Amino acid sequence: MDKLICQCGCKSVIPFKKHHIKSPPKFIKGHSNRVRAREEYKVEDAFWERVNKLGKEECWEWEGFLMPNGYGQLKNKGKNEYAHRFSYSLHFGDFPKELLVCHKCDNRKCVNPHHLFLGTHQDNIDDMIQKGRGYKGKPGTTKLNETKVKMIRTLVNNNFDKNQIAEVFLVKRCTVANIAAKRLWKEVN
Repeated sequence: MDKLICQCGCKSVIPFKKHHIKSPPKFIKGHSNRVRAREEYKVEDAFWERVNKLGKEECWEWEGFLMPNGYGQLKNKGKNEYAHRFSYSLHFGDFPKELLVCHKCDNRKCVNPHHLFLGTHQDNIDDMIQKGRGYKGKPGTTKLNETKVKMIRTLVNNNFDKNQIAEVFLVKRCTVANIAAKRLWKEVN
């Protein structure tokens, strides 16, 4: 039988034993892959390996792991971090954790720093509404439509009892009150 050389890189000869004939070992005891020093994980390198970097104006799409919500994710210091948040901090430095990193392009996979901006939750909602990406139509199970909402507001303005209005339209009294106060159905005048 040929000499067996340890494959960990130490080039030591593995001492021969009878059972090595059937299944020759690859390492001297204690020299396995788990013991060897691993290459240091560099989060920046891992980030750039997973980015499809196109032109400066185009979206740089994340090609690594995606969360169910569509945002990219990577490990940073042992913790999961959204790829677009990491990209922003990589290019512009640290930022307060309570701020959101919002997308100008509305592409959740995009990590191009020129497409990202810091904002509050309200800024993000305002941006969504301004772009017309928010509320689109009524759910199929809704009990009310625009005509009924206008009627409810008219009845409340004419001092009809909210409980009776709720009974007629098969909704709760609080729904009638919220419609009258324009907390619900704000878009209907």
